[in-house]
Amino acid sequence: MVLWPLWSEFLLSWARTRRYWFNTLANLGGSLLYFYAILLGFSRLTPEEARFLDPGPLLLVFTAFNLTLFTFQSIAYTVQGEAQLGTLEHMALARGGLLHQLLLRALVQGLFGVLWSLLVLLPLALAFGVALGPLALGPLARWPLGFLPLFLAALGFGLLMGATALYFKQVDEFFTIVQFLFLPYFFYLVRFEPWMAHLPFAPGVHLLRLSLSGAEAPWGLLGLALFQGALLFALGLWAMAYMYRLVRRRGILGRF
Repeated sequence: MVLWPLWSEFLLSWARTRRYWFNTLANLGGSLLYFYAILLGFSRLTPEEARFLDPGPLLLVFTAFNLTLFTFQSIAYTVQGEAQLGTLEHMALARGGLLHQLLLRALVQGLFGVLWSLLVLLPLALAFGVALGPLALGPLARWPLGFLPLFLAALGFGLLMGATALYFKQVDEFFTIVQFLFLPYFFYLVRFEPWMAHLPFAPGVHLLRLSLSGAEAPWGLLGLALFQGALLFALGLWAMAYMYRLVRRRGILGRF
């Protein structure tokens, strides 16, 4: 059954949060200060410089960036971390295999990422007077329409990076470069243009921003975001399955 392994991942995440509560709070505080400092810097621009910058879209794109990063880390860093602990082969022996277990962990971490992003988004939205949509947090919230395609795309990208970690194991520096590249790339998507729709993550990011602001999201954009997310997810699944077979055939699945 899927429910028991899924519940086990919830328990594992909760146990880590409780055991390392100080690190969790420090991470949350660091995220708040990090985004606050960036938004504060933009708010101090002259009116001429700031006329192209609105803290609302900027903050909502930061939220998309945070969600993507959480999902990416839930797979890529899990593979590397389990390899360092020597438990990667144990995960591969779980019911359903390694890929199944990684997807369950990514699902749980994705839900934690939503909660984490809201904990960062709401205080900053209040501090800078950013108005969220009337349905953004209500019972008929629209944000899942924006979150699901973005989560699917981030999951596929996480699988691609996880395939890299599965083979090379020690890839901290590479992952650090990827995360730093994410930040200016998501900055670039703040002022969304139609030609950006074909860039990776771009339709999902814009869709989430529209959903959180309460704006109407075009069905064409939703379809494009879902297609791109499904394409990246399929590519990630293929890469992970291929690399999994390769490392097992060469006998280097758990070798670090």
